[in-house]
Amino acid sequence: MKIEESNQINFRKKWKLIFVFVSFSVCIVIILVKLFIIQFIEAEEYRKIARNQHESRIFLRPERGNIYDREGKILATNIISYSFAVDPTLLKDLETIKYIVSLVDSTQGEIYQRLLKKITTTKKSFVWLVRGLDDSSSSKFTNLKTEGLIKIIEPKRTYVYNEIAAQLLGCTDVDSKGIAGLELSLDSLLKGNPGYMTVLRDAIGRLRPIANLPVETAKHGCSVELTIDIELQKIMETELINGATKTGSSGAVAIAIVPETGEILAMSSYPSVNPNMGINNTSDLRNRAITDIYEPGSTFKIVTAAAAIEEGLIQPESIVYGYNGLLVNNDIKITDTHPFDKTTFSEAFRYSSNIVFANLASSIPDVKFYKYIRDFGFGHNLDFDSYGESDGLIKKLSEFNSVSKKFAGFGYGISVTPLQLLISYSTIANSGIMMKPYVIKSIRKNTGELIYEGKPQKIRQVVSKKTSDILKDLLVGVVENGTGKYAQISGLSIAGKTGTSQQFVEGSYSKTDYTASFVGFFPAESPKIAILILLDKPAGNYYGGATAAPIFKNIVKGWLTLKPDLLNGFHPKLDISKN
Repeated sequence: MKIEESNQINFRKKWKLIFVFVSFSVCIVIILVKLFIIQFIEAEEYRKIARNQHESRIFLRPERGNIYDREGKILATNIISYSFAVDPTLLKDLETIKYIVSLVDSTQGEIYQRLLKKITTTKKSFVWLVRGLDDSSSSKFTNLKTEGLIKIIEPKRTYVYNEIAAQLLGCTDVDSKGIAGLELSLDSLLKGNPGYMTVLRDAIGRLRPIANLPVETAKHGCSVELTIDIELQKIMETELINGATKTGSSGAVAIAIVPETGEILAMSSYPSVNPNMGINNTSDLRNRAITDIYEPGSTFKIVTAAAAIEEGLIQPESIVYGYNGLLVNNDIKITDTHPFDKTTFSEAFRYSSNIVFANLASSIPDVKFYKYIRDFGFGHNLDFDSYGESDGLIKKLSEFNSVSKKFAGFGYGISVTPLQLLISYSTIANSGIMMKPYVIKSIRKNTGELIYEGKPQKIRQVVSKKTSDILKDLLVGVVENGTGKYAQISGLSIAGKTGTSQQFVEGSYSKTDYTASFVGFFPAESPKIAILILLDKPAGNYYGGATAAPIFKNIVKGWLTLKPDLLNGFHPKLDISKN
């Protein structure tokens, strides 16, 4: 009996030893497996953790590329600025925090309250105070000897000519990211690619660069050369502001183009803004020349005339009827400012008869009229270089009827951008050949390597040279003997057309809000430059001939005074002082 009990005890002890041994062996195996995983499978991950405890990457910000005008003058570049932040974990004294925040907002207003709350409640070790200060403005922060204040030197975008060409150039945000205009559309090229340098962190957290640690140099952004001439741009903007102010207009646009190539020489919007002063709303930087649409009124008559002449339906000497300035047909009433019974088409064009052009549009087959409208560049964007271009608005062919077609004949019921309208006149100036408008002359890497070159691109032959020559003569008549007389410059032949249109407001045409415009090119015999002027809601006299045409004249005079060789020797005896 005792022997059996002894055997049972020994058996239990034996199994306990076996269990302990097995358990210990399993633990050893688990440990060995874990060590194997750590050393061979997850080794890189643990090495990365170790590196992160001792190494840090500092990102190297690339320099944004410059923007130049066609003569190589810098329009947009970068300057050194000073930004300040705080480490809230190192700021223990509330009074010190209040003092630092008061340097940002001395009025203790909304900015002060927001910053104070953020610094005193956040668990983060980094909070921005202010960014983009110049040397003098930063001194009040630099002179502080407060632990936890962080000073950072970073590039800041600056625009050399302030508000000049602001809507075309656009601007960047505080991080040098393009948010409007060319700065936005070319952001991927201008911004460059950031680099980095690896540094070691010592026992007390100080960062020390080490020569053999990885470094990747920042790749600076590309530089961009534009087709605009900043000196011509300045004159255009000065005269546009003067004209808009004089006429009490709420807004204005001016654009100049080289018809033969499609190069934009100047592009202005009023009112303008100075991006160096900060932009609260990017809508202030909208480029009205390509974003805004309006009903062009009489300036659109060039399209109707071109279609009718090209199709053999009318000639300058053809007799047309004006019904003494009033046409009533099926509850449609069309009136003329200069009434007549009958006259030549040339005379009707000169005095911009709505009645004649309504009837002329009716005589053109729907499909053909619609095609001419599209071919002249309306109803679709022109693939312009800058961000935000509108398509404009025209009815579908299926929506054309006798009424809408009549009104389209003199520029109503159709909406266009200022650039689209200028291109239609530029096409006539260029013997009926439409050229793609462009403003980017070249793009180069920071190494100087040319990666893009803007070149003239023919879009299509819209009308024949014969038709365009007839239209040029008609347009010269408008300036010399018609509604465009205030655009005249003695010694310089100018072809142009005035436009005045009622604005469509809340479902009906306004009796008080108008758009006034003038589009012209010169010299008429061999056009070098075409210019559009548009005024939004001029007060008082709202006719394009009285308001927009004089602005055109003043711009041309200013340009030829500044650059007498602008027309490449054409009209060398032109004396601007006599005009």
